[in-house]
Amino acid sequence: MGFRKKKIKAPQIDLVAEFMKLPASDNTMFLSPPSSISDVIEKIWDEWSIGTKNSPEQVISQEWNKVVGTKLSSRCAPEKLSSNGTLFLRAANGPVKQELSFIKKKIISRISRLDGCAFVRDIKIT
Repeated sequence: MGFRKKKIKAPQIDLVAEFMKLPASDNTMFLSPPSSISDVIEKIWDEWSIGTKNSPEQVISQEWNKVVGTKLSSRCAPEKLSSNGTLFLRAANGPVKQELSFIKKKIISRISRLDGCAFVRDIKIT
C-alpha cells in the first residue's frame, strides 16, 4: 500500500503559519512579471519629473554669455549657487574681479530675470 501525499489547503497553511508565528503567505508579488531595471528607472524619472526642468545653476550657465557679455564670459564663470541666493563667481584675475564688481548690480538684475533665478540676491567674486 502506497502512501499518497495529501495536498495542503490554503487555510491549513495559514493555520500552520499562525501557529509557528510566521508571516502569512503573500503570493501577490508573483501576479505580474518582473520589470526591467530600465523600465523602473524610466517610470521613476517620469513620476518625479527628473531631467525635465533645468535647475537655476543650469539656466545661469547656459545664459552666461548674455548675463556678463561675450568679453567677460571667457574670463569668469559661475561656480556655485547657495540656497540663500548668493551666486559665487570665479574670476581669472584681479582686473576681471574689479570689472565684475563694477557691473555687479547689472549682473544680479539680468540673472533675476532668468527662469527660476529670481531668488538670486547677491554675488561673491573669488
